[in-house]
Amino acid sequence: MDLMFFVNALLRKKWVIIICTIAGLLAALLFTFTKKNMYLSAATYSTGFTMKQQVKMTTDEGLNIFEIDQRFKNVIETFKSPVVICMLSYDLMLHDLTSKMPYTTISDKDKTKKEYTEVNFEKAKQILLQKKASKEILKAYDPEENKVYQLIQLYQYDNEAILDELTVDRVTGTDYLNIIYKSQNPEMSAFVVNTIGKEFISFFTSITSTRTEESTGRLDTLAAKKRKEIDDKTRQLADYKKSFNSPNINDRSTAALEMVKEQQSKLSDEQSKLNSLNADLRSVNQNLENLGSVSESAPANNSELIALQQKNRDLAAELTKKGGVDPAIEAQMTENQNKINKLQPSNTNSTDRSDKRKKRDDLQAQKIKILNDIEAQNTTISTLQASVRTYNTLATSGAGADVMADAMQKEIDRLNTEYNQMTGQLQNALNVTVAPEINFKQTLIGQPAIKPERSGRKVIIGVGAIAALMVSSLWIIIMDFLDQSVRSPSIFNKVVNLKLLAVINKIDLKHKAVEDYFTINESNAADKEFVYVENMRKLRYEIETSGKKIILFTSTKPSEGKTTVIESLANSFSLTKKRVLLIDTNFSNNSLTEKFEAKPLLDQFSLNGEPNAMEKLATVNSTTKIPNVDIIGCKESLFSPDEVLQKNNLLENLPKLSGRYDYILLEGASLNLHADTKELMKYADAVIAVFSAKSVIRQTDKASIRFLKNQNDKLIGAVLNEVEEDNVDM
Repeated sequence: MDLMFFVNALLRKKWVIIICTIAGLLAALLFTFTKKNMYLSAATYSTGFTMKQQVKMTTDEGLNIFEIDQRFKNVIETFKSPVVICMLSYDLMLHDLTSKMPYTTISDKDKTKKEYTEVNFEKAKQILLQKKASKEILKAYDPEENKVYQLIQLYQYDNEAILDELTVDRVTGTDYLNIIYKSQNPEMSAFVVNTIGKEFISFFTSITSTRTEESTGRLDTLAAKKRKEIDDKTRQLADYKKSFNSPNINDRSTAALEMVKEQQSKLSDEQSKLNSLNADLRSVNQNLENLGSVSESAPANNSELIALQQKNRDLAAELTKKGGVDPAIEAQMTENQNKINKLQPSNTNSTDRSDKRKKRDDLQAQKIKILNDIEAQNTTISTLQASVRTYNTLATSGAGADVMADAMQKEIDRLNTEYNQMTGQLQNALNVTVAPEINFKQTLIGQPAIKPERSGRKVIIGVGAIAALMVSSLWIIIMDFLDQSVRSPSIFNKVVNLKLLAVINKIDLKHKAVEDYFTINESNAADKEFVYVENMRKLRYEIETSGKKIILFTSTKPSEGKTTVIESLANSFSLTKKRVLLIDTNFSNNSLTEKFEAKPLLDQFSLNGEPNAMEKLATVNSTTKIPNVDIIGCKESLFSPDEVLQKNNLLENLPKLSGRYDYILLEGASLNLHADTKELMKYADAVIAVFSAKSVIRQTDKASIRFLKNQNDKLIGAVLNEVEEDNVDM
């Protein structure tokens, strides 16, 4: 039933929905005609994240899917970072300032703006070239640089304009990135997707260069330590061979026991170092976890910073030559590193983000060093454990010195193998990049589009029309849902719960009088307006079968349609040749008196012991245009009936008039605001309450309804007035 309410609501407002749909269609059509053609270009880049090119101490490390996914996210954010986009905007601006065929042509109107007229174009070129070389962003507080930035905005080459049309996405499940850009110039679209990759690679390389240099220096130091360990083992072997000049087996066993003690002592020291390294690793991992993920940043590429970095590399080489230990060189390197850290600017919008990034880089560097040290410690411990087992065997078996010397030689050979591996990795680090992040290659070059992108005119128009249809329909449904009026018989029964005598449909009283509806002929018998007459006939029947003659019509609130219902009922009774007397007892609003222009003499009528009431009545009643219908009017007053009417008034003598009239219909004031109906109740045989379908039942209405329900002996029922035609049967 509720669904039918919504359907009927949509049908009643169908013209509103149709007009809204047409408006949406026209708006979409206008939008598509004014929409400019856009040309799309795409390029593809290989990241190399899945290629194992890092310098590693071990070769059994697998791919970390989560780490690779995080790298892709960092790369995508770096592609969209302010530095990369600014470098791209500088390239576009320089092209348009130097080329005979610029990508963007400024209109005559824009050329009159101060952003264009106040710029020195030659100086602007120099500023852009300088900023591009140093990878710096234009400073808004600098007057000259601010003019260049405003010029870039005029050309719509600023960060926001570029990012609105730029798309950077990973090709799912692959090692590739797709760069897509749309613009009104096909050549510009191709230029953007090809140039942004170059700017990104340059910027991203500067991010990883510092880490690469640091990793190379650490690897060089580890190789020097390994070389020193080999030299110590070689000297130890030579000393061992000299100690075995005596052929006595017991002397050899004693020497083997001395070696066991020495190896056990070294093993304990190495295990202690390993425990300390594991504790340090746990601490670094915990700090990294607490720090969270941070987007990549980059140091500034200026001459002083580069000089300090080169000096540190030279000092690292000098330190390697001295065996990896020199306090003076190490102190100088630390001082240079502090200067480097101070010179490194942040290219992001947040100082906190830069601090977090620096902390993360330091922790990652610590982690790499600790992992390398742990690996080396594990190898050393394994070697020492094997040596202890070998020397124990030699001590108990009295084996020859040649067997022990052979074991020591094998250990030296193993150390030489590890040293050769390190030197090979060090050479690779000097020839190729240490980190895979800078192994970007452009695998698909962006080409200018031949045709513009599809405008999607049909889709846009269709979506616009459907959206307007859905929005207007939804709005109507929502308004109907929020409508709390008793607009249908079913809702009336739920809310009011009074016996419903008749449902009176809504009629147009502005263009047609009530009596015209009751002018019945063959031409209007099939007219929809004839339904009103039939509904009044149903109400007439209910009154006739009730056996009551003096009927009081009331309502809970004003303007519910009592006057119209009484007038229509009088017309209906007139069709059956019944004589009807209308008495206007609504002193607060005597609309019935005004409607029929009746004599307002009700409050003046009094028999005062006169024997002939009928003759007295003839002096106060008025005839109406309705056949067999008379009316007695009243004056509008602020007083109630008991306060206005005379002693022995007309209402007290209504039973004497019942012989002359078939029905006497009275109109009372609304129950919510007046006590008139309650005072008139004693004069009437029955009461009928009139409700408008537009009314909302409030708490005051509920109190009046409870009063009516208590009048069981007189209450006939209620009439639901002004019901929409579609809701009559609901």
